[in-house]
Amino acid sequence: MEVRVFANEYAAVAALYETTPDELRLRDERQGQPLQRWFAVSEGEVVGAVTTWLRPDDRLFLYYVGRGAHGPLAEAVVGALGRSVCVTVDADEVAMVTSLRAAGFEKELEAERFRIGFDSVLSRLDRAWVPTGFSVHPADAVDEDRLFVLDNILRRDVPGTDGWHGDRTWFHEELAESPPFDRTAYLVAIDDRTGEYAGLVRIWRNPSGPRLGFIGVARPYRHTTIAAALLKGALTAASKWGHDTFTTETSLSNHVIHPRMSRLGAQSLGRFFQLVRHP
Repeated sequence: MEVRVFANEYAAVAALYETTPDELRLRDERQGQPLQRWFAVSEGEVVGAVTTWLRPDDRLFLYYVGRGAHGPLAEAVVGALGRSVCVTVDADEVAMVTSLRAAGFEKELEAERFRIGFDSVLSRLDRAWVPTGFSVHPADAVDEDRLFVLDNILRRDVPGTDGWHGDRTWFHEELAESPPFDRTAYLVAIDDRTGEYAGLVRIWRNPSGPRLGFIGVARPYRHTTIAAALLKGALTAASKWGHDTFTTETSLSNHVIHPRMSRLGAQSLGRFFQLVRHP
């Protein structure tokens, strides 16, 4: 097997991506990052490829296509770039998990996806209130720079995204141009006594249904009812979008949220791993 650095061989690899060479080229141009791709050839046939994506927490993720070659492709990327690489894989993709582990990947994070009924959560949040001295606002009605700072601070406390340094342009586009953005379910809590931004919640209005993407409260405010009040407000809004349920995911290492899922009647949609391989 031979691994090659991709050099515009779109005709050779497009079938792996189930698209045409021209469409793959356009997709690559829209990526917003310098393209880094390697592909594997066995007996004259392209059998696999991998593309990188640098996330704002400085984790470099690999996205595989094809029938295998996970090890040789990872070896090529790590050898060329000299840095750690990550990959996300569903736990039930046993063959791929086995292949990645054999290639030197280790588990960094295990998380679980859930589908939850609005009624079951909102009934538990019925008495949630915004504490005196605080106010809640739609994300597009607050100072975007300060919201960006809060988002970075909160993400760094989430397992698997420590070290997060968000992309300011990307953050703005999520608020200004992203179709799933809905101001009624992306809310920010502010301490009106000090002006500090205390917490946020965002539910994306995806075509497949609402997805709770994030909820977080700054450390000085974590023993208040702000989190519950934010969640109640966002879920109440999202429950009016024509769906009975929403989806979310949480790390198994989140010893506060994950154990509560069963008590909420959440339906597990399966687990996934974030794996890492170091040089």
